[in-house]
Amino acid sequence: MPLRRRLLVLVALVLALCLVGGGALTYWYGLRKVDLEMSSAIEVARSAVGEALLSVTSGTDSSAQVQRIVSSFDGDRHVLARLLAPDGKVISASHLERPTDPPPEWLYRLLAGEPRSAAFELPAGLKKFATIEISADPHNEVGEVWEDLKLKFLIVVSFCAVVLTLIYATLGRALRPLEQLSVALKRVGDGDYTAHVSEDGPEDLKVIYQAFNRMALQLQTAEQQNQRLNEQLSTVQEEERSEISRDLHDDIGPFLFAADVDAQAIPLLISRSESDEVVERSKAIRQSVQHMQVHLRAILSRLRPALFIDQGLAIAIEHLVAFWKARRPNIVFTTDIEDARFPTGIEEVAFRILQEGASNAVRHGRPAAIGLAARQTSDGLLRVVVSDDGSGIAAEGTRGFGLAGMKERVASLNGRLHIADREGGKGVMLIVEIPLPKNKKENQQPLATSAA
Repeated sequence: MPLRRRLLVLVALVLALCLVGGGALTYWYGLRKVDLEMSSAIEVARSAVGEALLSVTSGTDSSAQVQRIVSSFDGDRHVLARLLAPDGKVISASHLERPTDPPPEWLYRLLAGEPRSAAFELPAGLKKFATIEISADPHNEVGEVWEDLKLKFLIVVSFCAVVLTLIYATLGRALRPLEQLSVALKRVGDGDYTAHVSEDGPEDLKVIYQAFNRMALQLQTAEQQNQRLNEQLSTVQEEERSEISRDLHDDIGPFLFAADVDAQAIPLLISRSESDEVVERSKAIRQSVQHMQVHLRAILSRLRPALFIDQGLAIAIEHLVAFWKARRPNIVFTTDIEDARFPTGIEEVAFRILQEGASNAVRHGRPAAIGLAARQTSDGLLRVVVSDDGSGIAAEGTRGFGLAGMKERVASLNGRLHIADREGGKGVMLIVEIPLPKNKKENQQPLATSAA
């Protein structure tokens, strides 16, 4: 059930209880009113009949005098007078004023109460002739209560209708942002993170609206970052495939061709009994295989660097430098790697930063020298730096598909990444600072510094 309807039902229940309580009070008030009015009416009528009987004199018109006493109650609203014969038959009776809006029978039975009546004997000489009896009739009084009850009921029902209408309109205005929030939550659940809700409304609800908008914005930003990372990952993977294909073609292909030529020549040489030449060709095949093994290990080291990271960051960087030296012998690599062990996750991120930074510098900066450094600072940070003397940031605006990936890795360790021009204006410096655990002291070793 919607919140607005539920609140209306609760308010309606409260109003219904109030109506029931008001009805009970009205019934109690009406019962007392009818009882008091009937008691008063019968007392007044008894006094009036008693005084009238005192004035009745014996004579020829005494019967007419008695009839006038009975008829004096004609049109009375509460008392009925009757002249009864000794055998109980009604000789004559007054006429009550009938109510304009007779009450329903069920209400009359509830409010009528006990019947009230009084009988009067006539004076001597008429005593055997008849008896006067008066009785209270509550029809008119109950009719008054019925009219009053209908009026009150109409007022209360109108009031409840106005209250419910105002509450419905007020709740609709107050809860409209919640309905918008429900729709927005459904959109977010369906993957649409552009959903936004208005931050109008009560102060208590504004906090919810603002929190939802922040959440939606963060989800949208995360989705955009994921899309960029997926695109960059696809690009990097394609570049890696192209580079591996080129390495296999340039480094492995010639040796495979040479080994194939030598293998094909061996049967012919054996048929000619040129054993010395067969030995030489066998050695050549072995050398080709050795060269291919070296290149395959280099390719595998790029695909699975964890094999070297397990031996320490310094050794992993040595293999990284050896890989690039074999492909870019004209670039001078300088390393300044602290020969100490750090947590595995930090070492792997540091290696990836150095690997990606060197790769971006080689591919896009056309440098003559690249520096790789990783040292622990006095304030408990691992400072990783990749510097080159290449073309600088202006030319690097389009390079570095892995830059977003590096930022994600660094952010996962609460680190900071900064890119700036190198001192002197030529080249770029990639600086990363990663907090180290404070509860673990690393065994510091001498620095492993090399230059090529």
